Amino acid sequence: MDFNKWNTFWTVSYGVMALLIIVGNTLSILILLKRKLRKRPHFLLISLAIADLLVGLFAMPIYMTTVISDQKLVSKLVSDCVDMFTGFSSVFTLAVISLERLNAIVRPLRHRQLALRSYVVGIVTPWILSCMVASTRVLLGFVFITIQQFLIVIIISLSTPLLTSCFAYCIIWKKQRTRIPNRFRERHESRFSKTVFLITGTFILTWVPFQVLVIVLNKCFSCRNVPVAVVFVIKLLQFSNSIVNFLIYCFRMPSYRRALLAIFPGCRYNRDRNQGVFPFVENPTSSINLISFSSTQSLYRARHP
Repeated sequence: MDFNKWNTFWTVSYGVMALLIIVGNTLSILILLKRKLRKRPHFLLISLAIADLLVGLFAMPIYMTTVISDQKLVSKLVSDCVDMFTGFSSVFTLAVISLERLNAIVRPLRHRQLALRSYVVGIVTPWILSCMVASTRVLLGFVFITIQQFLIVIIISLSTPLLTSCFAYCIIWKKQRTRIPNRFRERHESRFSKTVFLITGTFILTWVPFQVLVIVLNKCFSCRNVPVAVVFVIKLLQFSNSIVNFLIYCFRMPSYRRALLAIFPGCRYNRDRNQGVFPFVENPTSSINLISFSSTQSLYRARHP
């Protein structure tokens, strides 16, 4: 099997990844919209989940159609615009989330007084910026700008939010080293900030390599003999970022995990909870049976000395 050509292996790999992204982020949106988890900082996570959901619904199918049809059904311009719009919306949203976390840790009192309008601005702004970045691909397609100008926009649009996030988390890390959170709210904010930092770190590891590859291939003509299989792997790694957040939520957020299990009424956790039984406890009624048996024996001996 030639992995340097699109084949069944790549179709199954990308198709399964798209399905996981759609299912995982749909569950994330439903869970984060629940009343118990409907908190203002979580609105930003919902926006991030929507961006990831669009990757599975549109970006991946359009990319696969473009490659399979050799740009006959869908042009590369359309594929790149959709890919850039969904991807950079995640980049800018992560930067906004890092600034929100910085405000929560450094100025907790001011953070609690933030109006809903501030969160609305924080949600809408990344989508507007990502639309502006994606529009540069249209300008490049109609030769209104050069490839050098396009790459400059990509580099600035990628490096600025990532540097902002790194700067914010460095301050958060320094602030948390100087104090020990001793209240429940402070511990919760600290844990939530670590979770968002983990999300940002995995985003850099999975999403940035493809962007670097695009920049290198456009600047270095001798590097264009990269095997197609490598491009497919790096692109699949980029798309995999859209399912990583769902896994991080499951491992890092107990309330999210409980809400996820509650969606499936047939799982063992919910059966045990409904029956008043703690999970991982074997034979919970054995002590009751033993007490009943002992009481019966004592009563029998009292009546039949």
